[in-house]
Amino acid sequence: MNLLTTPPGTKDVLPTEAAELRLIEDAVRTVFAEFGYGEVWTPTLEFEEVLALSGEKAFQTGFRMLDDDGRVLILRPDLTAPIARLVGSRLRGGVPPHRVFSISTIFRRLSSHRDRETEYRQAGIELLGSSLPHADAEVVAVACRALERAGLRGYRVGVGQISFFAGLLGALDLDQGLRQRLTQDVVAKDLVNYRLAVEGAFVLTPDDRRALLDVPDLRGGPDVLDRAAAFVRNADMESALEHLRSMHEALVAYGYEDRLLFDLGIFRNLEYYTGSVFELYAPGLGFTLGGGGRYDNLLARFGAPMPAVGFGLGLDRLHSALIDQVADLATGDQTVILVGGLDRHVAVADHLREACVGVFALAHDADAASAATQARQKEIDLIVAPVTGSEGRLWMVTDVSSGVGHQVSTEELTAWVTRDETTA
Repeated sequence: MNLLTTPPGTKDVLPTEAAELRLIEDAVRTVFAEFGYGEVWTPTLEFEEVLALSGEKAFQTGFRMLDDDGRVLILRPDLTAPIARLVGSRLRGGVPPHRVFSISTIFRRLSSHRDRETEYRQAGIELLGSSLPHADAEVVAVACRALERAGLRGYRVGVGQISFFAGLLGALDLDQGLRQRLTQDVVAKDLVNYRLAVEGAFVLTPDDRRALLDVPDLRGGPDVLDRAAAFVRNADMESALEHLRSMHEALVAYGYEDRLLFDLGIFRNLEYYTGSVFELYAPGLGFTLGGGGRYDNLLARFGAPMPAVGFGLGLDRLHSALIDQVADLATGDQTVILVGGLDRHVAVADHLREACVGVFALAHDADAASAATQARQKEIDLIVAPVTGSEGRLWMVTDVSSGVGHQVSTEELTAWVTRDETTA
């Protein structure tokens, strides 16, 4: 084994990528704050017995260890369950609704998928204390706004409804074994075995069989909601469909109608989610950017019963999607190589820093070749070097990509470095 490798599913992040990820985080954080969500931080380590209350499948993938008292600790495998614990212990006396967000590193043990990440950054929000479909719509709108603020184009949001399918199962005369098998197959997205189970269930009438086969295939525009009405068997299904209709109307008001893909075949953890669910898609990406939905039963397990809806967004995945679209992410931060900034011209370096210009300082005797090498390695666009014999009164500012240089005075240097490229 190479002793310098990182564990499977983890990676080192170098300066350029770190700056890009930080830019994405800042964009997402700004959107969350604009919608009135307050940031919370939860511990990286939680007690296993506490997170086990959630019933979320992510809990099963957590990394575990023992503390000095023999209690099992788990590295945070998601954001929602720790926030539910926080609400139950710290916010239960407050007046809902509560709007909170978190941006943290989460850890999941995925031994059967060694090409997948086991440590990654996730951002998420939770709207706690409202059962209105408008709350679900707000959460979807926040997700859309965050993707757009980060710069993503062409994304789509798949919107489903767990309780519509659950209502269908509840309306049929199914034994517990068949009900459990159908549920497991749809959550695992194993539609081949799901169809085999439906077609082999002789207790089903032709209409029941058709409903079970057709409902998971309902996807498309808002007309899906009208098509779904033909399968309504009880009040639960009707209520679920009306919830989706109200969400759609609210999202039209936000301006996101064209982003929506209604899909009654979206099934997340049916023991965790209780209503609307959604997933975030980027063009050309073979996996979702994130997702979420309504989980009205979770907070009761932590002593603070109230409805809730939220989502999680994988920031590393969003970064990959953005790189695929634009090839390079502008961090918005100007950085220059400054020859002499390490020794003879510290005052000039500090003057640039005061103007919010990053300075990678080299000694005064650094030659042009070494400065160019540093610029390429650090992905820095400009090299600033004193003109020979000018005693630091004149500077040559060279664009690394073109090799073109401009001579400017010390007084002009900051303005030249920070100039708007469109007017230069």
